[in-house]
Parts: sequence; structure tokens; C-alpha cells
Amino acid sequence: MADDGLLRNMITDESVDLMRRRIGFPNPTLRTGAIDEPWNLACTDDAVRRFAICIGDDNPLFVDPDYAKGTRWGGVIAPPAFEKSMGINRNPVMDPDEAKITSKALRGIQLFHSGGENFYYAPIMEGTKLYRSRFVKAVEDKPSEFSGRSVIVTNGLCLWDQNDKVLVDGVDWFIHAERKKKSGDAKAKYAKEEPASYTDEDLAEIEAAYDNEYRRGADTLYMEDCTVGQELPKMVKGPLTVTDLINLHMGAGWLIYGNWPNRLAYENRKKLRGFYSRDEYNAWDTVQRVHWDKELADKVGVRMMYDIGPVRQFHISNFLTNFAGDDSFIHRIKFEFRRFNYIGDVTWMTGEITEVSVDETLGPKIEVALRGTNQRGIENIRATATILVASKKHGPVKLPESPKPTEHRAK
Repeated sequence: MADDGLLRNMITDESVDLMRRRIGFPNPTLRTGAIDEPWNLACTDDAVRRFAICIGDDNPLFVDPDYAKGTRWGGVIAPPAFEKSMGINRNPVMDPDEAKITSKALRGIQLFHSGGENFYYAPIMEGTKLYRSRFVKAVEDKPSEFSGRSVIVTNGLCLWDQNDKVLVDGVDWFIHAERKKKSGDAKAKYAKEEPASYTDEDLAEIEAAYDNEYRRGADTLYMEDCTVGQELPKMVKGPLTVTDLINLHMGAGWLIYGNWPNRLAYENRKKLRGFYSRDEYNAWDTVQRVHWDKELADKVGVRMMYDIGPVRQFHISNFLTNFAGDDSFIHRIKFEFRRFNYIGDVTWMTGEITEVSVDETLGPKIEVALRGTNQRGIENIRATATILVASKKHGPVKLPESPKPTEHRAK
């Protein structure tokens, strides 16, 4: 069924089975359009600087090459999640006939990025070129309070450099939920969430938190100074604006989908017809405008305009790097996006150390648990991370050994 070009299909057993047939191969709902190249073909200090600033992070380790030269890394390194702007496509190639048959798996079903887990093995620095494979790992049927029937698709991700060394691997989770107009039921879970509104006192509290934002920097974090239950310094993000989304895309590009302008938009629509619908002027525009177009958000069943998953993934990255400082290395981040983060919402980031240990393979490390809570008191981020830290007894951080690149990549 279509509404102004907006596809509204139902989740069927057949469409779920089609997605399962894609295991080991690319997810057809996560396609690029007319341009199949990453925002950054290679890492440069300037690209890292733009990314960091556009996610609201001016840490000199990321934005000041002269400062970064004096750190253990000898130069600018990219913060975790910068890799989302990179990765030359090396997806595994599917049999053409099977690819065509399964290309409509879960087509016309609304897609929400719900989280993931990434492992990092070495910093991304000037001159690094990354190659990427993204593929379906698992498909799970799941009842949803939001939409009725939904499907969680786990997508494998592997990024390796020009020397075949894996720098990042992990998974992303996407929820596929049927598109429907928002419920008028006052008892519905999301119907109770009203748009944000702030008093001058509320804004003063937010601004005070910005004034006092903690950044460890060159003050080395030692294992011996960490204790279980120790709280991480609180951080605030927001109120979320459409301008914030524009900045994010300026720094990271369009990430999975390419939403290009003018003729390139027309070329994009030829390849991604289901990713475009008619706007109020009867012109075609990307459905990604659901994040800044209230009317379209209503059409897909969301109460208000909302963020994209990387907004909160980048919040987590900023929070962790501020705490970890220049000398630590963030090895693992598992992140879950819980509920919607609407335009206008504030996210308060808090966390605590849950484990301090010396791992036989990784060396001294700490485990931390993080959460984000909005102005309604509702949790919208849940995350855990493994940070490799220096030790007064065991010495500086040693980078973990990289695994082999995934077998699910182009030959």
C-alpha cells in the first residue's frame, strides 16, 4: 500500500524468511544509493577535526594536531564511531538470482537503529584507509509495544585497513516495525510523552553542566586509582535540535543512505525507490526527513520528530573519551537506544565503574556501565564499555590483537 509514495507493507512470514536467506550477505534495507563511497575515503586529521566538532566535541586529541603530537599516539586519533564515516564497500557478493528474489525482504517496513556492539583494536589515524563489509547475521521475530509485530535484524560489521588489519568489528541492531499512524489511545506507551519544554531555571542547569563538563586529557587514568562503584562525571547533551542533526551529517556524512541533492537525488531514487515519498509540494524527497518533518513522523507512527541512532552513539563516544583521557584505549562499546530521543529532548549521561581487573590477554582494564536519561526521567541510552587503562605496576596500555577479517566479504 502507498500513501503519497510512502510504502506501508505488513511484516509477513515470507518477508522474514527472505531476510533470513540474506544471512552472510548484505541487508537489502541498508543500501547505498547513487554514490557507493564513504564520506571519508581515508582518514585525515582534518576529517577527524570536522567530525569531532560536528558532534559537539572539541577535545584537542581530536582537533589539534600540535597537541596530539605530544601524546602517546604521536598524532591525531579518531574518536570511537568515526569509522561510521568510512569504509570502502567490500560487501560479499550474492548470487544474482538469489539477490533479486530476496531484495524485497522487509521492504516498506519502518527501520529503527536500536543499538550495537563494537570492538576496537587500534586507533584510526591520518592515512588510514578502511574497507568495510556489512552483512546479515541473525533475524529474530519480536512483539513490539510500539508497532505490534517487529523484527530485529543483527547486522555484522567489519572494517580493515590497507594492510588487511581489522581495526573495528562488531554488530548493529535494527528494528523493522510496521508503519502506521500514531495511536490516539491515551494509554499507549508513547502517547504519554509530551514535547519538551524548559523554564529559564532548567536551561540554567543545562548551561551550568556545559560550563563544568569534565575532560581528563593528559591526566593519565591508572587502574590503581579506579574502584568499583566509582561514578563517572555527569555530562549533558541537548536540547536536541534539527541544527544538531545538520551538524552530525556535516561531520559524518549520510552514513548508510546517501541523501544527495538535485540530479543526484533523482539518481538516488532510481536505486532506492522505497526510500523516497512525496512531500507537501508533491515533490519527491527522502523519507529520512522523518527526523525533521513532523508530518512524516506522524505518518510513520512516531509521536514527534526524533534523532537517528548515531546521535546517541556519538554521545556515548564523547562521554567515554572525556573520562578515559589521552592515554587509555576504548576497546569495546555495547550500546542500546531505548525509547525515542525527540527533537527538543535533553540527555543526561551518567555512569559508574563496574569492574577493575587485569585480564590475561588485554592487561589492566575497567568495565563501565553508562546510561542516558531524558528530562522526563526516562532512560534513552543504556551502554557498557571496556576501557584499557595504564597501570603503575603493569605499565602503559597495550593494544589488543586484531582478529582476522570476516569471511563474509568480497573475494
